[in-house]
Amino acid sequence: MTAETSPGTFVKQPALNKRFGAWLDRRIPPGQRITLSQSNIFIFPTASGFTFGCLLVVLILGAINYQNSLVYGVAFLLGSMFVVTILYTFRNLSGLSLELAEAEQGFVDEDIALTVRVTRPKGSGREGIQVGWPEGFKQWVEIFDEEASEVKLYVTSHQRGWLQPGRLLVETYFPLGLLRAWTWVDINARALVYPKPIFQDVPNTQSARHRDDGVLIDPLGSDDFVDIRDYVAGDPVRNILWRSYARADELVVKRYASYVEPRLWFDFADTPGGTEEKLSRLTGFALQATRAGLEFGVRLPGKDISPGVGQGHLDVVLKELALFGHGG
Repeated sequence: MTAETSPGTFVKQPALNKRFGAWLDRRIPPGQRITLSQSNIFIFPTASGFTFGCLLVVLILGAINYQNSLVYGVAFLLGSMFVVTILYTFRNLSGLSLELAEAEQGFVDEDIALTVRVTRPKGSGREGIQVGWPEGFKQWVEIFDEEASEVKLYVTSHQRGWLQPGRLLVETYFPLGLLRAWTWVDINARALVYPKPIFQDVPNTQSARHRDDGVLIDPLGSDDFVDIRDYVAGDPVRNILWRSYARADELVVKRYASYVEPRLWFDFADTPGGTEEKLSRLTGFALQATRAGLEFGVRLPGKDISPGVGQGHLDVVLKELALFGHGG
């Protein structure tokens, strides 16, 4: 990586990417909380820094050639300033601690928010620090009065499951922009990404198999016996209780009904499309049912999610849909 390489850009060759990542894993191991120090901070002159260095060389050569004490003085003054800048640029990152404070959930193709907490050591404040993931936007961090600052970073999700953005870039050009100090840290950041919902009419998937807590409907044409009532013109002849008529000379009929469970069931097997489309449709069903306050359950291959209602139940369903086929 040269001085002009973009901070968020890796070398394009996959083999070099893999070797560079393996080297970083050895040099800067992943952790929940990482503190920056001399062992994990890199520093290198910027383009302006190289130009500044060339200017110093020209000044020194001119001073030697013309034996000009004033030029010597200016060259040494600028050289001293460059050395002090190295110390200040390194110090701006040294001692900082980074950790994941919060990871929000989202859907495929959305920008997922991850909040990173940056804590400075006791002493003077820190400024001019940028943090961000390669595929997201970098944000500025300024820490003066407080000892810690939280910055919300966004990463675009491209597939369901666990979003793991990888190593976080932390860099600074403070104070003069002559040098760049940076590091790549892995704070084990991850966020859950749900399938992209497909919204359509919620199917009427009520079940008639559970009688105890069901609702009585369809008084004719079903197989569940309820009670006996007097005959009314138009009742089916097959429902007449002929034994009672033979004994008491009164026409009575058997009453049948169905009991429908008021809960909805969304079945993976009955949903059209491929696997990802099925999961997207089930996600849409779950969101719509929750908004309507309906109780629903989901049947997935090898697992049934019991019916429930409310945001807590929706979170459970969405997590199962997001991790379906990912082994948890």
